[in-house]
Amino acid sequence: MEASRSEIFAAEESEEVTYASVKFSQTPPPRAKAPQEKKAPCLWTAVLKGLAIGFGTLSISLAIALIWKMSDCHPQCPQQWVVYRGRCYSFSTEKKDWNSSQESCRAQGAHLLVISDTWEMDLFKRIQAECFWIGLRNSTSSGWIWEDGSVFDDAKVHSNSPVQNCAVLMKDQFRASSCEFLAPWICEKNP
Repeated sequence: MEASRSEIFAAEESEEVTYASVKFSQTPPPRAKAPQEKKAPCLWTAVLKGLAIGFGTLSISLAIALIWKMSDCHPQCPQQWVVYRGRCYSFSTEKKDWNSSQESCRAQGAHLLVISDTWEMDLFKRIQAECFWIGLRNSTSSGWIWEDGSVFDDAKVHSNSPVQNCAVLMKDQFRASSCEFLAPWICEKNP
């Protein structure tokens, strides 16, 4: 860039001469890049992961402790028997008449199934099997009686004939049957 003549004369008169050279390039020099900001790790993500791991570990520990505790006080039933609410149940695969089924249960220290409350009723009514002998029998003088002597009055026993004096649990219903009919059975006992 050239200095104007008046600037040069002004410089000569003051007896000081100052020269300056300025060069401009066609393209501006590259700007220094601003340092990229590092994203700070999301604190909430780390906290949530830590909580999830902590709660997962705690849940597993509690489940193991509960199973351990239950095994200490859980009733011991014979092998192949099912435990439900502190009672042991056995589902036969053989078929016998009602009296023989009752004898088979007694030989194992049990009795044919006696449904004593709505919890048991709901559980066994959900069984979708052909039929099982249960400990319910028709007494001509008292009506339907459970093996333990209690009267059955919670639901109706479906019957097709007056000679059907023993009950089976059949597809969520109680059905009367001839006591000589061959069917599997359910035994029940205390541990």
